[in-house]
Amino acid sequence: MRTGWGPGSGSGREGGLGWLPADLPQLGAASCGPLLGRPARPARARALTSAPGLAASFGLRYICRVLRPMLIQYLVGLCCLRGDPSAVDITIGDMVFDQAADKERDVDVTVTFVDSNNATTAFKAYEVKREGTPLDVAEVEGLCLKFTDMPRITHKAIVSSSGFTNGARSKATKHGVDLYTLEAWSSPLESDFPSFGIAGIPEAALLFTRSLLVWNDYTVNIVTPGGPPSFTVEADDPILTSTGAAHPRHPRFGDYQEELLLRSTEVLHKMDPALTVFRTFPPDLKAWVSHGPGWPHTHTLTISENEAFLRLAGRLLRIETITINGFLQWTYSRERPDFCIMRRVADEVAFAGALVAPGKREGEMFAFTISNSETAGVHLIQLKEKHLNVIRRLKLDLPPVTPVPLPEGEATQ
Repeated sequence: MRTGWGPGSGSGREGGLGWLPADLPQLGAASCGPLLGRPARPARARALTSAPGLAASFGLRYICRVLRPMLIQYLVGLCCLRGDPSAVDITIGDMVFDQAADKERDVDVTVTFVDSNNATTAFKAYEVKREGTPLDVAEVEGLCLKFTDMPRITHKAIVSSSGFTNGARSKATKHGVDLYTLEAWSSPLESDFPSFGIAGIPEAALLFTRSLLVWNDYTVNIVTPGGPPSFTVEADDPILTSTGAAHPRHPRFGDYQEELLLRSTEVLHKMDPALTVFRTFPPDLKAWVSHGPGWPHTHTLTISENEAFLRLAGRLLRIETITINGFLQWTYSRERPDFCIMRRVADEVAFAGALVAPGKREGEMFAFTISNSETAGVHLIQLKEKHLNVIRRLKLDLPPVTPVPLPEGEATQ
């Protein structure tokens, strides 16, 4: 078994996508990711905007361009999770029987409600459209007809990130289909969600800090069974498959190393000593960028399942493990997420709001969702590779139901 050294000093990689609401208390072991709490004086605007970004009127257009369509679909599912707290099932990419086609067809989001006897009382269906222009009559009519052939659906809705033409609105009304827009959010929180207890426009009322664990001054030790006594791998050196072809996911060693550093910190940021350092040296919330102290660390990853090979001394050799030696450090930066809101078109009533940011990885997204209640949802989403282009029957985890105490003298049977 032989070892070699890859390039590397002076670089860092982030440990997952984590956000810390600046004015909310830090909570235990979850502090390396998104944290949730309640401000001491809820009626007061609690923070200032973070890093400069796009104006609110362009925020949603930017997010819709950056996020994959599947993440927009997922975001609508999260809005339903907040806007319909009594739902017992929310499925993204559900399959619903089409009577006319005599087969199951996909519906972007479905929401199920049941009564005390577990009998379904409502089955809502949402179709999500991410287009560059407002949906017109033909597009809405096609979706209305699709809903008509699905008798199981009791409530029908279309969500558009680009709005609807007047003719499309009239067509939906005639067919009993609710329309919603997913639009940039710049109206005050207290007017859209008064029960949430925070005042001010979203970008002025909520401040977020990205908390990242990074490697600094590191070296990467590569283990290749049967390899030469020593070797050096450069960033531009190719990563190959067992047949000698270019690796489909990581064609260059530099790219692969970046992936492995990120993979390492995604593991380490949930463990000690990273957690202890985070709690002991919290971010300076008044600074745009701040850093915690560095500490020496070594981390070994087994990566043989990646089927990544190097050509060394004329032979193809599998990379079995890598060991990273260097210094870990928390780094914090104030950043501005994008703010969007889902509104019902008929009366412009807010259904749910969200703070959204794409992550480092493809199919990764952070979302902080609220509705007209005192609670909020904090979500770190990483789509599996099979869901990057299409989502099928992905069920959202519902929040636990907290029993409501009965008034004195009442009892249940």
